[in-house]
Amino acid sequence: MNLLHLMPALSPGGPTRSLLTLVRETRRARPDVRHTVVSLSSADYLPLAFALRREGAEIQRAADIEQVAGYVERADVVLVHFYNTPALWRTLAGALPSARFVIWAKVLGEHAPQRFNTRLFACAAHVAFTAPPPAYLPAQFKEARVIPALADHARVSGVVAKPHDGFNADYVGTTNWGKMHPRFVTMLARVAVPELKVRVCGGALEPAMAAELKQTPQPGRFECCGFVQDIASILETSDVFAYPLAERTYATSDQSLQEAMLAGVPPVILPHGGPGRFVTDGKNGIIARNEDEFVAAIEYLHRNPERRAELARNARQSAQVLFNTEKHAVAILELLQEASQAPKTRLMPADGPANDGRRSGAALFLMSQDWDEASAQTAVKAWRAGQTDELAEYASGLDDDAFQIEGGILHWRREVMDDPLLRSWSALWLMRHGRVDEARHEMAEAVRLGAPRAAIRGL
Repeated sequence: MNLLHLMPALSPGGPTRSLLTLVRETRRARPDVRHTVVSLSSADYLPLAFALRREGAEIQRAADIEQVAGYVERADVVLVHFYNTPALWRTLAGALPSARFVIWAKVLGEHAPQRFNTRLFACAAHVAFTAPPPAYLPAQFKEARVIPALADHARVSGVVAKPHDGFNADYVGTTNWGKMHPRFVTMLARVAVPELKVRVCGGALEPAMAAELKQTPQPGRFECCGFVQDIASILETSDVFAYPLAERTYATSDQSLQEAMLAGVPPVILPHGGPGRFVTDGKNGIIARNEDEFVAAIEYLHRNPERRAELARNARQSAQVLFNTEKHAVAILELLQEASQAPKTRLMPADGPANDGRRSGAALFLMSQDWDEASAQTAVKAWRAGQTDELAEYASGLDDDAFQIEGGILHWRREVMDDPLLRSWSALWLMRHGRVDEARHEMAEAVRLGAPRAAIRGL
């Protein structure tokens, strides 16, 4: 089987690590499968790209639509490792040839901007989710397979808890607003454990969160470690996996959660996103109902080391079942094998104006948020003609996540700087946050690019 993996990027995070584990597992179980990995980004994490090459995968980085189309045409099956980005959407909605597409969703899909387009999913031979899918999806998708991301057990299999000073509550993972709880610093600063050390492993904190950290009474209890490749060195001295995610998080079966549990570190989480599908409160971790309970749970585990040790054992044992790499690799390979027998189909056949490459960035953003193409194109055309109320009301109803996290309006605006509607929506967001001068400059650029005068109202 010639298997094409289509990736928004080869990032250092979960989707790429899951891909690497799948390729390794496939070499053992299905050596006849030939892997080609196409990344749409020029900013790939090269250590993982090199690791994939060492496993025999062909890598094409920063692929354009013509290159992607050539790979798609030659593939027996195309596995789309899906999360919303402008580059992925331009590609999937572009002039790709018919193929056997399988979509493996790496986000929860409940909230903008990381939502699912049901028409896109309906065109695929198969769809799989990494956590149970959101309720708004039609019935056929609710019956789709749930196949968690594949953790590399070797990264943490040798972890043995080491004696250490103090009490370590650790967070590992993405540190942007769409993932990490915006009051993470506030919550951990409230924990009444004098010897508490909070280690944050991942990217740089959001500027507002970093500023908040400096204002806490004990900023020294926080240590921002940046990206940590050797995560076992953190988990072997970890007492609690402090993983409070944002209320509208797009997280599913996060690899950082998997690795912590496999290493025998009890997780303390909030009931948001996918992690609550894998943590059972009081059995293999604690699910706090609110911020106060989250703080209290960490204090409780500090006071009760026997209970903490029991949850740690249960976390490890349950993770070995929940995140059985061999089992889940077989499941995705079975799905791919079934797809290889299906007829080839087009993704996103045009239901509006002809698919001639003239879709605007704003129209594609709307399509990524589950608008059908005809409605998206019609709404954008009306806006350009001065009938701005519908899309102004739509943008006003979006929360900040829909603008500022990956796949959001600001992301699209950076990718498509000449789109007047994206620029005007960005101006509305800037005005929402009191950044008046920036908003007026942004709207002036939108007008220069063709935004109607009616869009200026309120600025």
